[in-house]
Amino acid sequence: MKKNIIIFITLTMSFLFSQGQKIGYVNIEYIYAQNEDARLAYADFEKEGKRLQAELENKAMTLDSLMRDYTKLEIMWTEDMKVEKRKEIENLQIEVETFQSKYFAQPNGEIYMMLQQRMAPINELIQSAIDKVAAEKAYDFVLDISQGIVLYKLDSYDLTQLVVDELNKMSINKDSQ
Repeated sequence: MKKNIIIFITLTMSFLFSQGQKIGYVNIEYIYAQNEDARLAYADFEKEGKRLQAELENKAMTLDSLMRDYTKLEIMWTEDMKVEKRKEIENLQIEVETFQSKYFAQPNGEIYMMLQQRMAPINELIQSAIDKVAAEKAYDFVLDISQGIVLYKLDSYDLTQLVVDELNKMSINKDSQ
């Protein structure tokens, strides 16, 4: 599969270069790192993720404690008490699994959805900056090298700093309006 993708990209690039297309690239991760709003969104994401992770670990420790207690004390309990404790353990296991999938499942976990919502306007602004730089510099295509799809690049086609500069202008213009 990976070989097919590489062949496809190579053939596509060969075709594009033979047609005289102008291709540039950006590093979106670097752009995010240079953008205050993106840094704040990621900081909020990490803070909420740590809070939820601590809550999950607390539930898991409670479950572990119940299971250890059950193992230690089951010989002293009546059958009804054992059934009740097993039910309690099963319910807590389900609760832990549900909590984990609700908040941490990718890509639809609530924590990831929160990040997507926070990043949507930032991504739109970044895309506008990319569009503007690409149009002004007459680029036909702009690739994102942070995704690892570029096999070779010349630094002269790197538009990342131009996009960061344009994004900063947009942010300043937005703030002054």
